[in-house]
Amino acid sequence: MSERKQHGAHSGLVTNDRGSAELSVAPEIPRRLALTRKQLIGLPLLAAIPILSLLGLFGERRSEVHAASRSIEMSIRYPARFRYRQVQSLDIAVRNTSGHAVDTIKVSLDTAYISRFSSVRIEPSPSIAFIVTLTDVRPGASRLISAELWGDRYGRHQGRIAAIANFDTAAATVQTVVLP
Repeated sequence: MSERKQHGAHSGLVTNDRGSAELSVAPEIPRRLALTRKQLIGLPLLAAIPILSLLGLFGERRSEVHAASRSIEMSIRYPARFRYRQVQSLDIAVRNTSGHAVDTIKVSLDTAYISRFSSVRIEPSPSIAFIVTLTDVRPGASRLISAELWGDRYGRHQGRIAAIANFDTAAATVQTVVLP
């Protein structure tokens, strides 16, 4: 009968029946990488994030839309994508394309869109909630409306901006994504 004893300071040494010490050898285990299903999915995603950010996927981006009617033309430059708590501008250029002066052009900014941002400043100041009135616009003349938007809520925000002169309307839809 073989009796083996392990000694505290010499835990790798084992004594046999004759009392001589011999080294215990660990069994040979083949090396292999073992990942769970979640790790197999997550690891490539984690590797892709820095690459995608270098390519500009998570950065700021601006877009431009145009709308026209018989007497008004509108060009809107807006933030298509920006980060939470950063400030971006929304610029609306309204131009009288008719052959006569237009007394009043009202530019309506969608309340559902604008209210998704905080500390919104609009120049010239709106007369009614998010409705800017432009008066005495000569033929061929342009007016600029500028709004400063502070990203307050994550997600996709969409709204409609319309310029109304008499019974003529030019409208366009804008969409902004606020990233965390």
